[in-house]
Amino acid sequence: MAAVIRLARFGKRHHPTYRVVVADSRKARDGQSIEQLGFYDPNLKVAEVRFNYERVMYWLGVGAQPSDTVRSLLKQQGIMALFHEKRAGRSIEGKTPVPLAPKAKKAKLGPKAKARIEAEKAAQEG
Repeated sequence: MAAVIRLARFGKRHHPTYRVVVADSRKARDGQSIEQLGFYDPNLKVAEVRFNYERVMYWLGVGAQPSDTVRSLLKQQGIMALFHEKRAGRSIEGKTPVPLAPKAKKAKLGPKAKARIEAEKAAQEG
């Protein structure tokens, strides 16, 4: 049996919430799962992500493969960094996952805004 860590969709129409579950790779997305490892709600301004850290480390240790989305969530929460340290043979005793700082989003400027900024720069220089 190939175990995967993936998202199972729950919630209302147009308002999904997800459970992070361990499931057999041959089962359906929302089908039977082995264990629930966490929760993900992307509908809030700051997405809510919770994981059972010890169980995630166990399942990664026995070879369960996370999906791409779950892998990025684990990376954001700092769990993948600890798992890689453990696999490298370093001790992780007493360490807890440290979430990564959220990236600052850079505003994309339209052509009119770019032209206005260029005009202001030219006026200051000349």
